[in-house]
Amino acid sequence: MVLHALNPALRKKADKKKQRVSQSSPVSRGKPENQGIGARIRFFRKQRNMTLDHLSGLSNLTKSFVSKIERGVSVPSISTAMKLAESFDITVGQLLGEDNHEGAISIVRKSERRSFMRAGSSSGYDYEMLAGPKQFKSMEPYIMQPPLKFQDKRLFEHVGEEFMFVLSGSIEVELSGKKFRLNSGDVLYFDSHLPHRTRSLGNKYAKVLVVVTGTTNSQS
Repeated sequence: MVLHALNPALRKKADKKKQRVSQSSPVSRGKPENQGIGARIRFFRKQRNMTLDHLSGLSNLTKSFVSKIERGVSVPSISTAMKLAESFDITVGQLLGEDNHEGAISIVRKSERRSFMRAGSSSGYDYEMLAGPKQFKSMEPYIMQPPLKFQDKRLFEHVGEEFMFVLSGSIEVELSGKKFRLNSGDVLYFDSHLPHRTRSLGNKYAKVLVVVTGTTNSQS
């Protein structure tokens, strides 16, 4: 400290280093609205005085996987986000940092739709939220863009039901050991506890309207 006080060059160098550390910190203080999904999960966990072990037990996810999500190493799937949201007793929209408004009406303009999972993520899916601002709801609607090929052998399962309406392109849905091809205009409705995954067919990404139930605070 004495050296810094006597030598302006050293003091300036120390100030710059402190500024770089502050700017590069992955977790900012305060509310998590503008943070990434991992930082928001960590915020809600800390806010509730939960340990990684506690959250792991509540969500039925491994401690290491939850840690990877918080650090931004892994991106959660929809089913994983649902489990984490339920563990915090909040909606998926709240977990993703959407603005919440009291009341029974939610309007989301096309330009306001937020992408949940980025292309090139660990699962390869891309989702756009359609009703994030609605606080109390019994379903979560998305526009899903399935990957052109499966990234791994992972299958997804979660509570509730799932509705798919193919808006454009063609998809293959692997559902409980069977494969179904759906083209534009086709509909699939199934119990989402059945292991499932989806991919786009051909060389063009399909777009699918997906509605998932069993995602709200009212769920037991």
